[in-house]
Amino acid sequence: MENTNQQYIEEQEIDIMELVGKLWKNRRFIIRWCIIGAVIGLVAGFSIPKRYGASATLAPETQQRTNSSVSSIASMMGVNLNNSIDAISVEMFPDVVHSTPFIVELFDLPVTFERKDSVITTTLLDYMLEYQKRAWWSYVIDAPFKALGWCISLVMPEEEEEESGDGTLDPTNLPKKERGVVKFFSENIIVNVDKKTGKTSMSLELQDPLVVAAVMNAVVDNLKEYMSDYRTSKARQDVDNLTAICEQRKEDYYAAQQAYALFVDANKNVIRQSAQAERERLQQEMNLAYQVYSQVATQLEGARIQEQQAKPVFAILDPVTVPLRKSAPSKAKLLVIFTFLAGCCAAAWMLFGKDFIAKLKDNI
Repeated sequence: MENTNQQYIEEQEIDIMELVGKLWKNRRFIIRWCIIGAVIGLVAGFSIPKRYGASATLAPETQQRTNSSVSSIASMMGVNLNNSIDAISVEMFPDVVHSTPFIVELFDLPVTFERKDSVITTTLLDYMLEYQKRAWWSYVIDAPFKALGWCISLVMPEEEEEESGDGTLDPTNLPKKERGVVKFFSENIIVNVDKKTGKTSMSLELQDPLVVAAVMNAVVDNLKEYMSDYRTSKARQDVDNLTAICEQRKEDYYAAQQAYALFVDANKNVIRQSAQAERERLQQEMNLAYQVYSQVATQLEGARIQEQQAKPVFAILDPVTVPLRKSAPSKAKLLVIFTFLAGCCAAAWMLFGKDFIAKLKDNI
């Protein structure tokens, strides 16, 4: 048994040595392919447009903690400031940022960039549709499809896409090009959330450093505004309702006060029992109207406190900065990758592919 294992190991070593020898014998062929791969890697590295990356890190408030003095004041007013579970938590930030309505709000963002010794100011949507650079081979690949589309358009005119009357985009029914922009940002805005600490990091790569910094700042600001509106929506609605009720109760109190004052002035020296009873009734109505008005006003102040406390706090741990160096493509990485792949393909061809083709031809 030991002799069999030893013989198998020797045969395996001999096979490996034969493969190595075969590669060494054809080293010039492999080197030529590696050189070709290196050239392709360099061409790809210089052809792919540069991209610049911007990032931001923020720590959102994950749990509302109200101050003890504020809580005591609110409890005296009959308002409960206890925390409630949010329908939109920190873990859902990626879904919020990647949603179509959130991205569509970025379309009108003004951006400024340099192009051919001139400074251009336009919107983000126009920048994505009109000022994006592409590799030269993308034009070669698109040429037949464009020619085919042009021929089809001569026979069947393309239908014009309907636009809304006020010129605004409907997030639920976007044109084809705008949907492509939404898809690009949805796939390229990277949002990572630490479930333990709630720390949220966001990053994005675009072809201009000024544009990518402006877009990332807008994403952070819109996310903060979105969460603030969501957290305060219920409290803000309560404030609006209580404000209307308070104004109505205030008018009722003033009307009761005015009726009581007019009756007292008109019956100042009257000592009839009926007049005294009417005076007491009007006074009680005035006091009741004041109590209701005072209670509603107290609830209104409590609701305003709750609205203020509901606003989330975001600590910007790492603010957005304009990148000075490109983040992609890495010419060194492309050079190594294409050289390695070309060498592997050449080695596989010499070891297996050449013999397989020869056997296939013999069988035919």
